[in-house]
Order: sequence, then structure tokens, then C-alpha cells
Amino acid sequence: MPSAERWLLRDVRVGGTRTDCRIRDGRVADLRPRLPAADGERIIIADGGELLPGLADHHIHLQALAAARRSLDLAGAALADAVTDVPGDGWLRVIGAGEELKRADLDAVWPGRPVRVQHRSGALWTLNSPAIGLLRPGATGEEMTTGQFWRSGARLRALLDLGEEADLAAVSAELARYGVTHVTDATPDADPATLTVAQHVLSLAGAGTGPLKLVVADHDLPSVGGLVHAILAAHASGRGAALHVVSAPALALVLAAFGEAGGNGADRVEHAAVCDDDSARRLAGFGITVVTQPSILARHGGSYLRHSEPHERPLLWRNGGLSGLGVRVSVSSDAPYGDPCPWVTVRAAALRLAGDVPVGPECERADPSTTLCAMLADPASPAGPPRRVVTGARADLCLLGADLEATFQLAVRGRTELVRATFIDGTCVYSSENSGS
Repeated sequence: MPSAERWLLRDVRVGGTRTDCRIRDGRVADLRPRLPAADGERIIIADGGELLPGLADHHIHLQALAAARRSLDLAGAALADAVTDVPGDGWLRVIGAGEELKRADLDAVWPGRPVRVQHRSGALWTLNSPAIGLLRPGATGEEMTTGQFWRSGARLRALLDLGEEADLAAVSAELARYGVTHVTDATPDADPATLTVAQHVLSLAGAGTGPLKLVVADHDLPSVGGLVHAILAAHASGRGAALHVVSAPALALVLAAFGEAGGNGADRVEHAAVCDDDSARRLAGFGITVVTQPSILARHGGSYLRHSEPHERPLLWRNGGLSGLGVRVSVSSDAPYGDPCPWVTVRAAALRLAGDVPVGPECERADPSTTLCAMLADPASPAGPPRRVVTGARADLCLLGADLEATFQLAVRGRTELVRATFIDGTCVYSSENSGS
């Protein structure tokens, strides 16, 4: 239903021009200077703040992000280097491990309470002995011995009967504070009906309406024939294929599969964390969009650099260099594995950070305006043209506290609280005036 809220945003900046913006019935009703106030309108004096379409996160995991907020985050550190002294004796949920751990590794640190630890990639959960003792029947002998559960998040939750509820309202509010109005949930086994946030949601799950998420798992690589079948099935259903790819061998398999299946224009490769020039040119030839995550390299760069071969390091989490080779590139957070704040992504892309250290090559950097344009693209076409604020458009809007150039400068310096108000379908879902900030 259209929003009943009525707003007049005075002195906003749209495309370099200072104007007023009237919001009514969930739409941008008028864009003209010095609009007269109407009865019942709430007014924001923007003082030249930039008015943008709401930002889009083209790859995020909403329920995992909610769960991460109640977890111990190792932030990519090795277990021996992490702060692990957490009081209590109940379940401990740990994320962001910088190494592939086994049951015995966890028992050495947490012998007396049930603990489950997720690798920074999200692909592996490891349980300690007290947690293994709580499992229902159904785990394999190898899983019981090693404590390792690969790509088994939903099955593991059922085996443990955790019954945990995701606080999606808090996640939605956090994203609104950053100006995010659209999200693409990339969890392959998610039920789209449970992704109840204020933001518009496009799902890559089997029951979703976006491209179909296909995981090319490095611990269990599929056959080329199997990938061809899966890609063709996605195309036959009218969807693109969105392939999770984080290693060079996985990317080689995917490219071989597209060589047989062909692309349909809606296909994506999620991450392409290691991609050489020849692979990039083939991606471009198939018309495949790469959705990359600059904040992952910034957040876990030390671990990536430690565990990658020297010749691969310039190829990690590429951005500008892929665009230069003709690849359609977009950006996202992959939160909780990357940072959910889009302004952190702007900074990480501009500086090409590994941790807090800029790393080469410089051609992989992306200027803030390029990164922002990707965030303004329609989720159905993440490398497409940016949406615009025009009369008649849906009022999914992000009002900044300053003009665009000043906002970029603040973001690159590390500021994240840059949004003054966020509107979704004409409803104000965030206002800095009411946030206590």
C-alpha cells in the first residue's frame, strides 16, 4: 500500500541542482525549487544535502547478519591470536575464524561448554566435543570425528535443534541507517517469506525471483557436466545463474560450464575472489556480471595474504581491473562476512585495503562515484545504470547530510554515519534527528 506519510524535503541537491522534493503516496510527487508547503506535510530542511535513490546491497545474508550480532567475531584471526575468554557456560557462537579448525582445536580452547565456530568464508562450521554431544542422529562419522560441517548451516541447525530467532528488525534498522533500501539475499536455502525487513528484497534462493544461487564449493568441486545442467535449468526457469566462486579452480570450472551452456545476460559470479586476466576476458565474453566485495579484503586481508600464493595476491578481489577488461562489475557487502555499511565499501574500494594497509595494484581501485553508481543500480541488473531521483519515481530515497563530494571525502576518511534520512516507499524508516546521533 502507498505510504500515508507526506514529506517536503527543502533544499536538497539532485544531480548537482538544489531543489525541493515532495513525497506523497509513496512517490516523488514533485521536484521544483521553493515548493509551497501543504497541510499535513512534515518538513526537513536539507541545507544542500544530496538526495539519492536508496542504496542497494547486491549480495547480503540477512539472517546470518542478525545471528552475527550475537556472536563472538574473530575477525579473521587465527585461534591462537584471538581473544577467546568469554564468560559463561552456555552455547557460544563464534564467527570469522581465519583458519579451517577441527574439533580438537576447539577442545583445546573451550573444553567445557558447547561451541560452534564458523570459518570467515561462511562455508565451514566446526563443533567442539560438548557441542558434538548435543547432536541429534544424522551426522556422518567423519563429521563426528572432525567436528567439521561443510556447507551445512541449515542441516546443522536442525541437528542441534537450536531454535534461534533472527532479529531482522535490528538488521533492517541498521541498514536503513546507512541509506540501504534494497537488498539481494544470497542465502541459497533461505525461505524468502521469512526475510521480513523494511527493505525491498530480491532472493537468490531456490524459491526466490532473482538469479538462482549455485555454490561451487572448493571442498567438493562439482563436475563440469553437473554445472552445465544446473545453469541450463536456471535459464529454462527464466532465471540467471548466480555462482558462488572463490578460487581459481572453481572459476575455471564455471567458465568451462558457461562455454557449454552459454550465458543469458542475467548470470552472475559472486565474489570471483581470484581471477586472472584470461578468466576476466572470458567472463566479459559471456556477459557475466561479477559481484565483488571490497570490504572483505579490507576486513580479512591479512588472512588472505597469508594463505594465498604470491602470484595470486594481485588477483585477489579485483574491481577496477576487471572493469578495464570489459567485465560488468558491481559491489556488495556479503555481510556478515564483509561489512554491511556501504560507506565502508566506498572506502575499501577507493583505497584497496587489506586490513588497514593499501595494497596493489592501483588499477584495481574504484573511485567513490563508480562504487556509488553500482549501489544505485537496480537489483535485477546490478551492473546496470544507476536509478535516478525523478518525479513519479518510487520514493526509495537516501538523504545525505552533505553534498556528494563532501560525503565521499568523509567516507574515504573512515566516517560511516553520513545519512540524514532514509525513505522506503515514502515512509521515513530512519532519521538522524530521531536516532540520538
